[in-house]
Amino acid sequence: MAFIRERRLAANGMDFFIAEAGEPGAPLVLCLHGFPECWASWRYQLPALAQSGYHAVAPDLRGYGETGGPAEVDAYRQSRLVADVVALIEALGADRAVLIGHDWGCALAWQVARRHPERVAAVVGLSVPYGGPSPKPPTEAMRDLFRDHFFYMLYFQRPQTPEQELEADVEDSLRRMFHSLSADGIEDFSVAPDSTGVLQAMQPPAAPPRWMRDEDLAYYVARFKKTGFTGALNWYRAMDASWRQQKEDGRERIHPPALFIAGKEDPVIQFAGKALERMPTMMDDLREVILLDDLGHWIQMEAPEAVNRHLGAFLDSL
Repeated sequence: MAFIRERRLAANGMDFFIAEAGEPGAPLVLCLHGFPECWASWRYQLPALAQSGYHAVAPDLRGYGETGGPAEVDAYRQSRLVADVVALIEALGADRAVLIGHDWGCALAWQVARRHPERVAAVVGLSVPYGGPSPKPPTEAMRDLFRDHFFYMLYFQRPQTPEQELEADVEDSLRRMFHSLSADGIEDFSVAPDSTGVLQAMQPPAAPPRWMRDEDLAYYVARFKKTGFTGALNWYRAMDASWRQQKEDGRERIHPPALFIAGKEDPVIQFAGKALERMPTMMDDLREVILLDDLGHWIQMEAPEAVNRHLGAFLDSL
């Protein structure tokens, strides 16, 4: 953390909070976090990337942390989020960047690469494979698949109810989510068909894991206590509008060099198996698909050494 600097940066009409390491003017690597996270999910990657000669930057994305954002769902359509990333690249003085994204940040990185390949030197996706646009709106596809059973993305479509659940005890909510989707907690993760909330299926860890110590968790808790969960949840609520925009622009393929890394125990990989199979057919230059044993959803925190090693090898290959 001693290598990491923090500051604010104006881009696309927003006042972004960013953390960075390395020298401005060096090749830019932009790291995009997911839910329910902030820039700090890249705390193990920024110094390593800087030591390899890159200007490594991780923002609190729109709706999150010290950046915050509007309360309107429409402000979180994919086109707005993509414009944020392009504007950040420009504000950081670069023509293009290597994008590394995890979870929602991964989905966003794929979309920036799809819509603006001239801005993307290469793209690395963690945990969320790219299979191209689905044939029907995401929430419709999810309702067809899960029917009356509980599914968290459909639950997140409800106004205020998810916020009330997650904000009742922010520390407990985050502790449960981080643990239950990790390799250590996945055995305890079980969703009942009649679940009425997202936390019902999640148990807190018996002891803090080495990759999410109490002091690490406190950093996330302070951010969500400040902003609440509405901005973060609006990324889910804007899914169908984002899907319509993607279908309308007609672009499907990803052209820049790409790498995909995920944990084999990640439930997202189980859910997105078809996208994982289609991904090589949707990309012009997918260098490698790496599935890491005994890791869950938070791979860059659960196994930073392994992830940094694969990132370094990919960047060297460019």
